[in-house]
Parts: sequence; C-alpha cells; structure tokens
Amino acid sequence: MADAVLAAPAAAPSTPVGSCFFKHFGLIIGLAALALVCFAPVQPGLSEAGQRMIGIMLFAVIVWASNAVSYPVSAGVIMALMAVLIGFAPKPGTETLFGTSAALKMALAGFSSPAFCLVGAALFLSAAMTKTGLDKRIALVILSRIGATPGRVVLGIIFCGFILSFFVPSTTARVACLVPIVIGMVRAFGLSVTSPFAGLLMITVAQIDSVWNVGIKTAAAQNMVAVNFIRDITGTDISWMEWFTAAAPFAALMSVALFFVVTQMVKTGVTEIPGGRDAVRRSLSELGRLSADELKLLVVSCVLLFLWITEKKLHPIDTTTSTVCAIALLMLPGIGVMD
Repeated sequence: MADAVLAAPAAAPSTPVGSCFFKHFGLIIGLAALALVCFAPVQPGLSEAGQRMIGIMLFAVIVWASNAVSYPVSAGVIMALMAVLIGFAPKPGTETLFGTSAALKMALAGFSSPAFCLVGAALFLSAAMTKTGLDKRIALVILSRIGATPGRVVLGIIFCGFILSFFVPSTTARVACLVPIVIGMVRAFGLSVTSPFAGLLMITVAQIDSVWNVGIKTAAAQNMVAVNFIRDITGTDISWMEWFTAAAPFAALMSVALFFVVTQMVKTGVTEIPGGRDAVRRSLSELGRLSADELKLLVVSCVLLFLWITEKKLHPIDTTTSTVCAIALLMLPGIGVMD
C-alpha cells in the first residue's frame, strides 16, 4: 500500500479559478471595454481620437493584466487598433479624418527615437560581452584581487557591479554574469547554495546592479528612455558625464550603505573562507589566456567608454551614435566578434 502511494504521480498544482477565467475571457473583456469607451458620447474637452485612444489604453491594460495573449501579440493588436480607430477618427476641430497611414505612423513614432535605438545597441553590446566571456573575466579578475573573507567577497561583488556597469549596459546581463560566478564560489567554499551566506551574496548581486543603474546613464534601458523624454519635453539633452556627475555620488553612497546593511544585518555564521581566493583564481585560470575576440571587444569598449565620457567635451558625437558605430564595428567580418 505504501509503495503504491509513493509510486503514484504527484497531483498537478491547481490553477486558481479566477486566473483561468481572466486568461480565457480577458481578450473579450478588453474588447468590450474598448467598445464601451469608443461608442460612448464624446466627453467635453476631449477629441474623438483622444477618447478612442483612452479605450485602446484600457484594452491594453486588461489584456496585459489578464495575460490573455502574449505581449508580442498584444503589441501587434494595439498597433492595428490605433491604425484603424485613430485613422477613421476626425482631426480635432475639423471633419477630415486622420487616415490610417498617419495613424500607423503615430503608432510607430515611439520606436524611431534615438533612445530605443540606444537600448537596442546596448543589448547587442551585452550579447558581445556574454559571447566572448569578457564580462566573466573582468568579474573574476576583480574578485581574485579583493580577497576571500566574507566581508571582502561582498566588497568584491559590489566593485564588480560598479565596474561592469560601465561596460555592460544591461542589468539582466550583469546579473546573469555574476550569479554563476557567485554560485561557483559558494560551492568552492564548501557551502550550500541555500545557506545564509549564499543568500547574502545573491542579495548583493541584485542590489548593486540596481544601485548603479541609477549612477551611470548607459547602465540601464530606462535611463536612456528617461533622457529621451527629458529632451522631448525640455529640449535639454543630458550627456553621459552630466548624468554621472549628478547621479554617481548617490549611487556611491548607496553602495556603501549596501555593504554595511548586508554584512551587519544578515547573520551568516561564516567568519573565514579557507581557500576562497584559490577557488576564484582557479575559475579564472580555467578561462585560459585572453582571446583575440575578448581583446578586440575590450579595446572597442574602452574607446566607447571614452567617447561616452567626453561627449560634449572633446567631440559632438552623442551617446547613441557612438554606441551604434561600435556595434557596427563589432559585427564586421575579421574585425568584429559576432555576426
């Protein structure tokens, strides 16, 4: 009897009834909300196109919240709705329709900004770092120099997060680089990956990358989008160095605070890590010598960082243009590191 019970497959986790309902009927609910807004009397002070746009926004929120369709599909549906509903709406104060061509151009306008171009280029730069393994080498070199006591390991991770923020313009990519290294270190120290010390290191990895998202303009996509909004609204373009001068002191203070918070508030019971530095150096030696692709990427990244820092000081090249040029160079046959 006991054997039969043990051999029986585990029951599949039940899905909440409400979740199933909204997932199956979210699209219908969203379309109903859209129809109600579009067919309602036009409100005073609001154009017909504006009211339809509110309906589209309400549809989008319902579809996203219910997860009725995937995000890429919802993006296509929203663009189609804008092209049709706004296209057949009259321009404010006239009887002339917007036209589907103009409405579609309006829907696509946000994707043509330099900010989104910079975000895309940053993702390619992060992919190059991951492909060549240069980000991992930089992190291991730093950790091998810092030391292997618990406090020094935390300090090393904070310093890694700081340095990688200059070269890897993606939080996800930086975390993806550091997490395997941290797990490898924990196992090399003879500790469990579920131990308090491992949790402390994971918290540090996540938080230091978030901290330096604030301090460096190119460290996160949202910074580039924010700069684009500021430029559109105020006409002022914030250079890399202007952002760094204003935000880096705050990020530095937060880094110091993070060190004391995680080392003083998280009790790990670990006071010494025998052979810790050797474990890091062993991981570094397994990477072998610096490859040609890593060297090329390092040179391009350093030149790019120089161009970012000296923007508006030594040259008029903006951050987006210099990054796009670097990505083009990294894709050229013979010179580049990826296709």
